[in-house]
Amino acid sequence: MGSSLGPILANIWMAYLEEEFLTHSELYPDFYRRYVDDTFCLFTCEERAQQFLNFINSIDPSTQFDLELESDNKLGFLDTLVHRTLSVPSTEVSTKVKATDRGLFYGFDSFVPIAYKFSLIKCLIYRVYSIATTYAWFHKDLTHLTNKFKSNGFPAHLIHRCINEFLEKKYSDPPSHIDTVSKKSIVLVLPFLGPSSFHLAKQLKKVITKFYPCVELKVVFKRGLSLGNLFKFKDVLPFECKSGVIYYTKCKKCGPSAAYLGKTKNTVYERFYSSNGHLNPRTENSALHGHISETGDPECEFVFKDIQILGNCSNDLRLRYMESIM
Repeated sequence: MGSSLGPILANIWMAYLEEEFLTHSELYPDFYRRYVDDTFCLFTCEERAQQFLNFINSIDPSTQFDLELESDNKLGFLDTLVHRTLSVPSTEVSTKVKATDRGLFYGFDSFVPIAYKFSLIKCLIYRVYSIATTYAWFHKDLTHLTNKFKSNGFPAHLIHRCINEFLEKKYSDPPSHIDTVSKKSIVLVLPFLGPSSFHLAKQLKKVITKFYPCVELKVVFKRGLSLGNLFKFKDVLPFECKSGVIYYTKCKKCGPSAAYLGKTKNTVYERFYSSNGHLNPRTENSALHGHISETGDPECEFVFKDIQILGNCSNDLRLRYMESIM
């Protein structure tokens, strides 16, 4: 969904369909769960599933659904893979691996803080653990994840260390809480410059602990300079080639008393020199030409290079709003 409002609007629309049409239908599935616009349904047969699909697609032509049936007793839903067991009437869930997955992370030798690499391992371990419903699937998915980390250069001992720490934290008794005076937490953000960054953070914490024992310093590293930060990704467009703008121009002699403000989706040059452009001599209904004709003063003119751009936006409706308040 391109717009940030997309998931919210989709959820509202789906809730409306469920309340008004789906829950009262005879074709309603035996089991129905939804996340935004993705639904997981259980039917007694494939024919009923197809009938339900035809029904919901007939409600509104602008809302059309696709149907994905189980294959080899498996069905993917979001980031999970649901397995139907034949021996026991139950289901098991494991982590879904997409066909397009290439197992790529940032390499272990990449120039990022080591804490980021630990966090990546622990985050994905937690994801596998949260999805798996049995230890057999957890072990299988964890083995697959370990192989992906190794292919990206992560050392095996580091991966197993994170796994052991995760499992110990999950299954060991929580430490007894001892009431102490709370410390004031201060976060310091520094650019990451390699091993020297860790040395600086260690020295800062040592000094703070010595002179301000009531303060807990947390040092967070952000990405430092890269080639992308040193160069602009896009060339600067010439003034006349800019589009989607609010422009302002005024008479060279009369000044602000004969000013004109407008908006255009096209380029500035097209707005002023196209077939209906403001400065095109053949344009009949031009406010700029109208001012020059009314005054009859040869010194009155609108200079193209003196045009000012007050704002820009790619959405025409927002351009209208911006024009109305300027």
